[in-house]
Amino acid sequence: MPAQTTPRPIEPSLLGRTILIIEDHADSRDLLATSFRLVGARVFAVETLSEAQRGFERFKPDLVVSDLKLPDGTGLEFAVWLRARSKERGRDIPCVALTGFEQHFPPHRAVGFDAYMRKPVDLARLCNIAAALVGREQS
Repeated sequence: MPAQTTPRPIEPSLLGRTILIIEDHADSRDLLATSFRLVGARVFAVETLSEAQRGFERFKPDLVVSDLKLPDGTGLEFAVWLRARSKERGRDIPCVALTGFEQHFPPHRAVGFDAYMRKPVDLARLCNIAAALVGREQS
């Protein structure tokens, strides 16, 4: 059986950073959360848009990773909501979109996302993208 790769320490680091994951599929949510925890991030994982919105102030995330299709809305709706909240807080919070859909996706920045990845996600690549986005916000 081929060796499974796990995310390696990356620079800039995600150590101590807070990541909000919005994913309705339990196994995917657990895998994403575990991957980010392995590189030192604090993770809050929810399965619905409404849970994410209700918990946003409590979580105070440095980064959001969201599935596009959610049981009570879409990741696109969350991205629009997040951009409005970010402006109120005076800080743009990076957001990564994940989807299993094969259809064309508009340019991610145009719809409120900083990055976009298709499922199945390369977890090491996702952690590196997340670290780069969080590091960019600090500069």
